[in-house]
Amino acid sequence: AHDHHPLHDRDIASFCFTREQPIAREALRLLLDALQQNLGPNLLRVKGIVHVAEEPDHPAVIQGAQQLLHNLTWLDRWPDADRRSKIVFITQGFDRADVEDMIAVLDRVASRTAAARARAQSTT
Repeated sequence: AHDHHPLHDRDIASFCFTREQPIAREALRLLLDALQQNLGPNLLRVKGIVHVAEEPDHPAVIQGAQQLLHNLTWLDRWPDADRRSKIVFITQGFDRADVEDMIAVLDRVASRTAAARARAQSTT
């Protein structure tokens, strides 16, 4: 008899996105939007702690799936000395490479956006 375990359903993958540099709040929003739009129902679960550039002392906590991604909560302080952003994604039918490519593209867009905004603010 072939024992089919539901957890080992087709290509469920879990991977952790770790980032040394703080992430701008806007970049985080873009990332969550894009994940939601591109992965949709394939995004089974997300949870993580994020170092948001604008709030260095208060890490943001992301948890949810699909449409719940925008429920960011904030901690009063970091749980330990490690201040890297760490987000765990559990996806189905999606390659880690696809998600990493998407994140890389968003990163570039977000840093360009931030740089453009900084330039705009410095000229006023």
